[in-house]
Amino acid sequence: MNEKKRARAEARAEKRAARAAAFEKTCAALKEAGYAMRDKTISVRRANWLGFLCGLPFAAVFFGSMWFLPYRQYALTGVFLADVPLFFVLLAVSIPVHECLHALFWAAANRSFAGISFGISNATPYCACGRPMRRGGYILGTLAPFALLGVLPCVLALCFCNMFAAAVGACGILCAGGDILVAGRAIFSRARLLCDHPERCGFYAFYAQNGAK
Repeated sequence: MNEKKRARAEARAEKRAARAAAFEKTCAALKEAGYAMRDKTISVRRANWLGFLCGLPFAAVFFGSMWFLPYRQYALTGVFLADVPLFFVLLAVSIPVHECLHALFWAAANRSFAGISFGISNATPYCACGRPMRRGGYILGTLAPFALLGVLPCVLALCFCNMFAAAVGACGILCAGGDILVAGRAIFSRARLLCDHPERCGFYAFYAQNGAK
């Protein structure tokens, strides 16, 4: 059993090393092509609490708006004992879906799944794309879970006056707080290309200079 655990740990370490090497190679190639590089990453641990602070205002606005509706429906199935486990099941399912949405939208931006990888850092699942992207495509992929797992359920909650959907949407927004943080940094970076970091939260920004295209 210990040998199997050791083998799995070694395999994970090799994959991480390979992703890091590929990332460094990509960055070096872009610098040789005439791009200036800036590190726009932060640690996953710091991103978790900063992201929570970024997502909290959005979640509070949507969830708080429910109290101004003329009436509210609190249940989804109508049975409290069924709604509680359903809520936690939806939250659990949303975790891999969240990362898959990053992958799908980044792959669409690059027209390829090449460079897409998944992992866990500090008990936090993540998806990374090792290929450089235009700023718009990167931001779209970064905010996809926020829009589809957070904002969309909240909008539906407001339309149908359903507190259950509002709670699911608010949690989706809070879980996407780190994405909001990274997207904000990407928007204000004004870089031509962004390369998602394989381990840390954020990206390396590349600015065109010396005739770089």
